[in-house]
Amino acid sequence: LGIDLSGKIGEAAVARNNDPQAVFVVTGASRGLGLEFCRQLLERSQGTVVGCCRDPKNAAELSALQQSAGPGRLRIEPLDLLLDSSVQAVPGRLKAQGLTRVDMLLNVAGILHDPDHPKAPERALADIDRNWLLKTLEVNAVGPIMLAQALAPLMKQTTRGRKGATELRAPGVVASVSARVGSISDNGLGGWHSYRMSKAALNMGVVNLSLELKRSNVWAIALHPGTTDTGLSKPFQKNVKPEKLFTREFSVNQMLSVVEALDESHTGGFFAWDGSRVTW
Repeated sequence: LGIDLSGKIGEAAVARNNDPQAVFVVTGASRGLGLEFCRQLLERSQGTVVGCCRDPKNAAELSALQQSAGPGRLRIEPLDLLLDSSVQAVPGRLKAQGLTRVDMLLNVAGILHDPDHPKAPERALADIDRNWLLKTLEVNAVGPIMLAQALAPLMKQTTRGRKGATELRAPGVVASVSARVGSISDNGLGGWHSYRMSKAALNMGVVNLSLELKRSNVWAIALHPGTTDTGLSKPFQKNVKPEKLFTREFSVNQMLSVVEALDESHTGGFFAWDGSRVTW
């Protein structure tokens, strides 16, 4: 079954949102969905939002949001998902600012096309370029899992069965923005080889994370945002019906509503923007 978005938000989300010590980490925060996640998390929660992007010095909109958010509410950190050194540095950077825990990780950064690779996303087998395929896998699948690995010690709360273990805060959440085109059973068109493969790999990573981190009071899910008006989808919007092209505000509001309605039974799931389950 999917997630009912018509009711009240879950108890875990209420506790997490109302906790001034909660920390929300967002990747791809300089633009598009990542920037909007930062904006809406600042509105919905009382904690600290950490926006991660490759080049904070040129993240004008994110910097403006930081200024308007008030002292300490939004921190901006450099992150290049292609570099292990950059990923592994994130926990230390957080601790240096007095942030010793992470309550939510939103893996939002991703790539679909690039000016240097005009055939991406590839329509045919003959269009596949090894370097682009590897880069897409690195950014869309490897990077999110390695960041989850780096931040897991800050997210884990208890080990079940350990004598005297107590859960001191709401369950943590790792929510990764995937895509319906990463569904193997839903693929009836083919094409978009690198992107489809990367999102399918991410989905498997999410399931693995959910099985391991559940023991530490952390839930993991994959999210399908729908076709949203961002730079990622811009070249392909002409074939999308107006009512099917979502604003960033709508898409992020819907995905956060899904996250806020979670309970333990949903961990390891793949959910669309409307709460419905997406088949693997």
